[in-house]
Amino acid sequence: MSIRIVMHEQNLKIDHITTDFQTNRKGTLTPRHQHPVFHLMYITEGLGSFLINDRLSEASAGLLYIINPNEWHQFHGNERVPLNNLECTFLVRNELDVPVAANFFDWVEEKRGQPLPDSYRTGPIFIPAHLRPFLLEGFQRLLDPGNRYITAEHLSLMVADLLMRTEETIWQIGRTDEAADLLKGAKEVALLKQYMRTHMGDALKLEHLSHLVHWSPNYLCRVFKEHTGKAPMAYLQWLRMTEAEKLLHYTDLPIFTISDMLGYEDASYFARVFRRHHGRAPTEYRII
Repeated sequence: MSIRIVMHEQNLKIDHITTDFQTNRKGTLTPRHQHPVFHLMYITEGLGSFLINDRLSEASAGLLYIINPNEWHQFHGNERVPLNNLECTFLVRNELDVPVAANFFDWVEEKRGQPLPDSYRTGPIFIPAHLRPFLLEGFQRLLDPGNRYITAEHLSLMVADLLMRTEETIWQIGRTDEAADLLKGAKEVALLKQYMRTHMGDALKLEHLSHLVHWSPNYLCRVFKEHTGKAPMAYLQWLRMTEAEKLLHYTDLPIFTISDMLGYEDASYFARVFRRHHGRAPTEYRII
């Protein structure tokens, strides 16, 4: 029995068609066509252009193309800088031995329980240098001349291995990109937090904060919350309530003065916010 994988709640059999290392590819390599197979194509050298459905992209070294069954595709190699690429082609079949038009990205999301970036579905995926050996080993096992006469079941197992390597590689890229985004925003978030501490008595608005770091308000909210667990204005309110607690506890300043110092024009509104945060009105807190 051939190796099977679960896709879309179906036990699907992997049917290896071919794995090749194609070199010196120039001009129109294929007419625009579709068929019920998967293509995993990794560009090792050269240049070209790939048309997948209606999306045209420039092919170059380090790019991985994942073409799902029945997606339209056409390949061109550059005349001056010919294309070299690895390609694994295979089918997945159901219990009736009928080819299934499964989707690789849906399968990964189903397994991992989390969405992939939309860019993975709409274009090639750049494989960083440190992840390439892991991915390429999967292709190399299928290309090993010593495996020429192995069984179809063994070939299915090696295709499954290449699929798992592809899945893990793109997942690691996503995690790296997410970490890079967080690191990239750390400096700006630290600047905003310091600014809010020193200007908590001002009438700060989200638009003003976003202007300080040259971000859109929506992007600011997303990145700030990733770093702090709070939206920017919720963080500002938390700062103000923390400061209000200290002023009520350690000074004799009137409540309306504290309200004004912390950027609240309406002392009654300040009192409501304080009660919501601390469970007691400012006057009750001061007595205790």
